[in-house]
Amino acid sequence: MAEKTSIGNYAFEDCAALATVTIENGVTSIGGYAFLGCSSLTSVTIGNSVTSIGSRAFWDCTSLTSVTFEGTMAEWEAVKKGSAWNDDCPFTAVKCSNGNVSV
Repeated sequence: MAEKTSIGNYAFEDCAALATVTIENGVTSIGGYAFLGCSSLTSVTIGNSVTSIGSRAFWDCTSLTSVTFEGTMAEWEAVKKGSAWNDDCPFTAVKCSNGNVSV
């Protein structure tokens, strides 16, 4: 079976039981609305192989207070982010290996 390299659109929509997510290296894209409405999600770790995050991927994740990117600040800035990818989330920065990037 081929290894998945993306998280599809709406993949975990409204998954109220989801509290933490680790997106491992090898995944290159997070689809639009992938974690829409995951109200219990508090932390996300994103591997540095991710190159795109879809529109509203983390929209309305009202408990999301910690986002970590396993690459550098420059690598995070190079990630293509869709519109409103983090709307209605309380976190204010992404933690990178060499510092934080405000969002």
